[in-house]
Amino acid sequence: MFSIKSTLFLALCGLSEVFAQDFNPKYANEFLNMGVGAAALGMGSAVVADIDGLHAGVWNPAGLLHQAQATEIGLMHASYFGGLAAFDHLGVSKKLNDRTVLAVNVIRLGVDNIYNTTQLIDNQGNIDYSQLQTFNSADYALIGSIGKPTRIAHLSMGFSAKVIYRHIGDFAKAYGFGFDAGLQYRPNKHWSAGLSLRDATSTFSAWTYNLSPEMQATLLETNNALPQNGIEQMLPRVVLGIAGKLPLKNEKYEIGGQLNAEITTDGPRNTLLSGAVFSLDPRAGVYLNYDHKLVLRTGVSQFQFYQDFDQQRKIGLQPHLGAGVVLQNWTIDYAFTRLGLGGEGYFTHLFSLKWAFSVRR
Repeated sequence: MFSIKSTLFLALCGLSEVFAQDFNPKYANEFLNMGVGAAALGMGSAVVADIDGLHAGVWNPAGLLHQAQATEIGLMHASYFGGLAAFDHLGVSKKLNDRTVLAVNVIRLGVDNIYNTTQLIDNQGNIDYSQLQTFNSADYALIGSIGKPTRIAHLSMGFSAKVIYRHIGDFAKAYGFGFDAGLQYRPNKHWSAGLSLRDATSTFSAWTYNLSPEMQATLLETNNALPQNGIEQMLPRVVLGIAGKLPLKNEKYEIGGQLNAEITTDGPRNTLLSGAVFSLDPRAGVYLNYDHKLVLRTGVSQFQFYQDFDQQRKIGLQPHLGAGVVLQNWTIDYAFTRLGLGGEGYFTHLFSLKWAFSVRR
């Protein structure tokens, strides 16, 4: 009778309760790690070594310094889980001079028009549709970044500050902040290396709850503990990368690729290599570029172990495909991927648009 969104309310309250009472939950503020730009996502998110311009403010702020044009403006939209959740991005970056590039990126992950059915049935068991209401659950982040050179030749550095706002209707909200840092080393045009330290000082979010007496009673009657105000913390993670490219046929064609390794510090995860404190998640991407006007991309990520129907342990991975076209100062990128290792319904089409220009003098 109702949309699938009508089942999310208690789940969202339960999740936020877990986050608030576990100071270091593994997937706190995980929307910050989804990434922006269909070009990067089509490469399996293996981009920290050579990402440049606007999107570097999210992936590795050191890449901002290699922005070609004076100004870049970018947009992205993606619908996950069959349109249930929407991910949107808007950003702008500006080259102040040859030594300083600034960027501001705003992202939003939201589930809109969720049905609140906690008051749908009264004490006598009657359904009262006038009590049926909807609300939104959304996560926002404002990321300000700066990229600058270092005293070491060919080595650039960058820093990002993140301000977070999350809410579940009028029932719960959180404010938070954190910092990222990065390095990129580009000794020549054939290879590069990068390091991104995300949540360098840990990223904190403080949750507060505002539940009506009726809603508290509903949660208790359905065997859900009442959520408590608290703080959640994202522990630091390191992403290392190395990239290379090779020109073909009088430099008309170019083939390139990149390897990345993400190291988390919040304990064992279902990754290729997992330990008591550190876990390692590798990813890789390759591309073929024609005349800097058409690009084809593919990548793999999220190597995870699972059990099949015969209870045998196997390893799965996440495939990615993408393409991009450059029309003068406009770049249109597309990626075909999925969020997680679910079924066919998880596949997602992503589009991003970037406008890069310089003021003529």
